[in-house]
Amino acid sequence: MTQPAGKVYVYGVIGASGKTAPQVEGIQAAPVRLVGPAELGALVSDLGTDALSAPKAVRAHWRVLEEASQDATVVPARFGMVMESDDAVVTGLLEAHHETLSALLHDLADKVQLTVKGTYDEELMLREIVQSTPAVAELNERLRTVSVEAAYYDRIRLGELVAAEVDHRRVADTVAAIARLEPLAEAVREQEVREPSAAYDLAFLVRRETIDDFSKGVRELDREVGDRIELSYVGPSPAYSFAEASLDEGSPAWA
Repeated sequence: MTQPAGKVYVYGVIGASGKTAPQVEGIQAAPVRLVGPAELGALVSDLGTDALSAPKAVRAHWRVLEEASQDATVVPARFGMVMESDDAVVTGLLEAHHETLSALLHDLADKVQLTVKGTYDEELMLREIVQSTPAVAELNERLRTVSVEAAYYDRIRLGELVAAEVDHRRVADTVAAIARLEPLAEAVREQEVREPSAAYDLAFLVRRETIDDFSKGVRELDREVGDRIELSYVGPSPAYSFAEASLDEGSPAWA
């Protein structure tokens, strides 16, 4: 096997029988190649330097996987997976983890990821909390009549009460969203929310032939949450949240 000088970047693994690499530029505008045995292949491209321009490289990483997933089942690699050579990819990745990767590809066959995110209307939510929580309403009213210095500890307490109410609503809304959509999916992953206004970030594994049914469920959820929560619906995409790889050469597992 010939290998150009330099390392190779790994995008993911596909069932390679009858497949070709997607015709799309990879990281550093390099062409994407498919390496490995006939039944299991890794999508890679040559890497001219270890230094990656993160935003541009991340977009290229996703673009390759999105394109590949159009007509193949893909086990995505986590962004930044670099190996020494094609030989290292074959022996250290495909052969060393053949059984695990084959099982993942079987489990993900004909399935995609659909992501549903919810964001609160903060003004509306805070107004509802004040109206429905006597302790919050009482403190909020008291703060209108005292000086900033005198209200110091009350403001801290008010912030704690509001944060607790937001957390309570977040849990309830997440449970409701999962209850609505989980029956339409094969699996669900609750992902960490990173913004104070976030209600939930949910990834669903859905069969391709049932995407329309799932989308109908999302529309029904959107009607149920009304103006309280703005929904963002993304996909279909490769099953990032269900089969993301974090392997370096010699790592013990694909996880």
